[in-house]
Amino acid sequence: MRLGFVLTLISASAFAGPRAGKVVRIERKANAVTGQPRYCTVSPMDNIGYCITAKPPEVGDRLTVIDSQRVLGTIRITQVTALADGCTQNTSWMTQGTLDSGDLSNPNGAVIGLVDVPVDLRSAKLINVDKSPSGHAWGTDTIYAVDNNNDGAADLEFVQYGCDDAGNVSSNPTGMCGEVWASRGNRGLERIRTERVHTCY
Repeated sequence: MRLGFVLTLISASAFAGPRAGKVVRIERKANAVTGQPRYCTVSPMDNIGYCITAKPPEVGDRLTVIDSQRVLGTIRITQVTALADGCTQNTSWMTQGTLDSGDLSNPNGAVIGLVDVPVDLRSAKLINVDKSPSGHAWGTDTIYAVDNNNDGAADLEFVQYGCDDAGNVSSNPTGMCGEVWASRGNRGLERIRTERVHTCY
């Protein structure tokens, strides 16, 4: 008798129609960049970095060093020195550091160190892009584009170009402008910071 009751319950469950329910929409967070992303060109032979930014790296910061193929390693900054530019702007810096992890002895192409940027240590690398997010004519800008998840698209781009006093691209520049662009998913790249360094010489 008990066996027949159990079989009846199983049969009723198997043939029951779908239950009415509530559709729950899960919002996906857009890619977000926290902090103040910066980069320094890096000399892999001596762990020295050269940075142009209003906010300098600090002793104790870590540079995540990447090239065109992979994350090479991490440098812990032990010294930051302001570089004289003729008008004491404090926007150019040299960093000295020690290798915390990885191996910088066999880089491929350009090498930069990222500061204040969340990096996927397994996937991040520099990639080539075929246009500038600034909309400038091709060849006007120097661009470092970071693919953080190995999907072939830039997640972060650092753009530099010669500019006039108003910050416009110029063939007779009076300074150097730098922009940081971050991916916003389907909305594409969005400019999150612009800095200008006056030419002093």
